[in-house]
Amino acid sequence: MRSWRALTLVLTLCLLASPGWAQVRGGTLRVGMDADNTTMDPHRSTAAVDRQVYNNIYGKLLDIDSKFGIVPHLAQSWEIKDGGLTYVFKLRRGVKFHDGSDFNAEIVKWNFDRMRDPALASPRRSEIAPVKDVKVVDPYTVEIALTVPFTPFLSVLTDRAGMMVSKAAVEKFKDDYARNPVGTGPFRFGEWVKDDHLTIKRFDSYWEKGLPHLDEVIYRPIPDTSVRFTAMRTGQVDFMHQIHPKDVSTAKAERGLKVSEIPSLWWQGVHLNNQVAPFNVKALRQAVWYGVDRTVIQRVVHYNQGAISWSPFPPSMWAQDRDFADWRRDLTKAKARLAEGGMPNGFAFTIKGWNQPTQIQELQILQVQLKEIGVDMKIELLEFGKLLADLNSNNFVALRIGWSGRPDPDGNAHVFLHSKGGLNRVRYVNPKMDELLDKARSEADQAKRKALYAEVTRLAAEDAPYIWLHHDAETKVWGENVKGFEHISDGMIRLKGVWLEKR
Repeated sequence: MRSWRALTLVLTLCLLASPGWAQVRGGTLRVGMDADNTTMDPHRSTAAVDRQVYNNIYGKLLDIDSKFGIVPHLAQSWEIKDGGLTYVFKLRRGVKFHDGSDFNAEIVKWNFDRMRDPALASPRRSEIAPVKDVKVVDPYTVEIALTVPFTPFLSVLTDRAGMMVSKAAVEKFKDDYARNPVGTGPFRFGEWVKDDHLTIKRFDSYWEKGLPHLDEVIYRPIPDTSVRFTAMRTGQVDFMHQIHPKDVSTAKAERGLKVSEIPSLWWQGVHLNNQVAPFNVKALRQAVWYGVDRTVIQRVVHYNQGAISWSPFPPSMWAQDRDFADWRRDLTKAKARLAEGGMPNGFAFTIKGWNQPTQIQELQILQVQLKEIGVDMKIELLEFGKLLADLNSNNFVALRIGWSGRPDPDGNAHVFLHSKGGLNRVRYVNPKMDELLDKARSEADQAKRKALYAEVTRLAAEDAPYIWLHHDAETKVWGENVKGFEHISDGMIRLKGVWLEKR
């Protein structure tokens, strides 16, 4: 009996020691992305695709785990004092930026000062709006004072507002920093050839010993989902970000591919410019709200994957109001709103959208649906960078774009619906909405916050500054030789622990 046990142990050890089972250092991972990056400066970025690369170049004060728990990163620990008005962070020692400069409390203060500087016009400014002062207590302790309690604050620091950039690099490159990024992450910036590839390379002085495993990562922008999936199937890329819903079943059946589907934090929808005719009239925005059949989009475009959307809060989020029902198509209400808005025979407008197959199909369905109530929706298709630029400059009447979502519901709503929200490109203003959102982010009790977000849902449907359409499923596809990837609902491709099994 003992001899059999000994033999089993020997065989097990041999298997574990073989290249197929052990973590392998080195190699290049090729990642197929849905779009090219827009900027490498996290303090300026508004595109979801940027965050995919940032999570590997930049260290953050905090991060999240698979259950959205807040976990230490560059901040090793924290203390909340004064009834939620003061946060004290103890920072990790011995961390270096890719340029060799030190990470410390002075750098944290400088990063917050940069994000809060009106001259930078950073989208992060509204995310950290409650910050009143940042004080260096000692070289590795920083104290942040808030004007009001801000329950989502720790969550905010798990994303771009918590990403620390090198002061030395910003001072060196100035306006060119966006193409010369320097962080503390597991990979350093390599090169960026616009619309072709972006390369990051292992940072050998990364503070987590033994990481990362890969030599480099090459991101390739492939906007067409079918072309991207073909690249995945034919071995031109090793990892695929976002797959067309129609291809999921094929990918699951494909030998050599791994598919992971989990609930996401995304919302997809139409932005209506509230300060431009015809959507400066609430009744006409409501007409579009009731003229859309979200169930058709869910069934035809998304193959019943993900979920129908009536608010910024997806089913994966505790803030979703599952009792809300006033999102269903109602042609009688739609036509009544047209008459109320002074356009009983309908009106015409142009919507800008991304020149990408899934969104084109979605826009075409919306076009047909609105035609039934007399609304002529013309479609203008743009490449993603131009679409984002038009959104950020308020250069649109209507625009179709999504949001990749945040772990706390505040991050899905406040920046879009608050009159001072950093991403309120539709220029929506309602003092009642501001009050609800401010109360929700100051309230510590989750049950009370949920009730406030139910009011937000109802008021947002009443005012219709956005037409929410869909919450995507979070789906990733990779080759079976790609090991160590942890799929989290925020959708970020964190690569420090990923390695390639030798074939």
